Amino acid sequence: MKRNFFMLIILAFCLILPGTVFHYLSWAGIKPDLAMLWVIYIVLHQRPMQGLISGFIAGLIVDMYFGRYIGLYAITLTVVALIISFMQQRWYRDNIPLTMVLVFITTALGQTLMVVIAKTTGLNWFFGDALRIIFGISLYNSLLVPITYPFVHRSFTSGFLHQKSKFEQ
Repeated sequence: MKRNFFMLIILAFCLILPGTVFHYLSWAGIKPDLAMLWVIYIVLHQRPMQGLISGFIAGLIVDMYFGRYIGLYAITLTVVALIISFMQQRWYRDNIPLTMVLVFITTALGQTLMVVIAKTTGLNWFFGDALRIIFGISLYNSLLVPITYPFVHRSFTSGFLHQKSKFEQ
């Protein structure tokens, strides 16, 4: 229970930071998608079904936070969780450069899915702008991996986000 509370607090920070700190650290108006990065980290350290549920719940929370297009992030983060859960079986989680590549690929796929859903619902996005945003957010998220992932990985393996088995409780 305490573990889930900490994960929700971190998700809240992931929603608040792009509007505050990363407002000043944006590149041509592009900010990282910290909620997607957090879901990627969660799914890398959980079983596939738990990861899918976490992705869907985090997506619903993000949708409620933004207040528009309910379901956009829920669908996107669930698909990202599905991709990560499929790839994590063949992935070495301790390797930071590989994790950077994984984050870049899945963020690009997630942002592409978001653009496709937005275009089908009637939002007018230009193709060039969409590509610039997808590439920018993917690059920004992957560049944050060496800074954030060692702390998150350590927390999931032996810190306060470590999931204890029934025998340890």
